[in-house]
Amino acid sequence: MNFILQNIRAIRESKHLSQEYIAISLQMTQSSYAKLESGQSKLTVERLILLADIFQISSAKLLDPNFSIYVPLSGAGHNH
Repeated sequence: MNFILQNIRAIRESKHLSQEYIAISLQMTQSSYAKLESGQSKLTVERLILLADIFQISSAKLLDPNFSIYVPLSGAGHNH
């Protein structure tokens, strides 16, 4: 289950979303969300589905142990 939480955090950070924003979207406090993301509280199937919806990805990606987020290096691919 650790990889699921790692996927959630990586995706959230790659989309530049705060824990507070996600917590509000899940109708919970930021501290409760932080506990969820760190594995101190249980991730329900319902919340997993909501997170996938918030991230605009399939829930299968959150459950994939081989899923990795591609984050380009700052400025990569941009012609300035």
